Amino acid sequence: MNKDEFIQGLREALSGEVPPAVMMENQRYYENYIRTEMEKGRMESEIMEELGSPRLIARTIIDTTPGAGEGAYEEYGGENSQSQPRSQSQGGGFRYYDLNKWYWKLLALLGVIVVLAVVLMVIGGILSLVIPLLPAIGLVILIMWFVRGSSGPGGK
Repeated sequence: MNKDEFIQGLREALSGEVPPAVMMENQRYYENYIRTEMEKGRMESEIMEELGSPRLIARTIIDTTPGAGEGAYEEYGGENSQSQPRSQSQGGGFRYYDLNKWYWKLLALLGVIVVLAVVLMVIGGILSLVIPLLPAIGLVILIMWFVRGSSGPGGK
């Protein structure tokens, strides 16, 4: 992979997933980084190997950009403009769900609240059945205590 292929792959992976300003900022950053490293005498292939996959870098950018990853941003201008909505799945039908979004956290919190409410209702139901029986249970225990006490070793 060369510089142009890397930048194109990064642009494609970010397109529609992050605001255009974020996409352009990251594109400029990596173009400048590659150029600076090449001016230091490094080989382009060495830099590309160090950077790795542009899709993996794009995934990190999407994950760390608030509100990104929902396919809500349209690319504007340029030769890659698309009038059709972008597909959420890429490469073999794999769909990535980011469970760190606020709505997943809210859903988890609501789930915990529902589970706690059910547990408390079950405990309350059991107690509502047992509490009216407490005087009778106490009476049975008291009778058993007297019966055992009178028939014990010192009772006869």
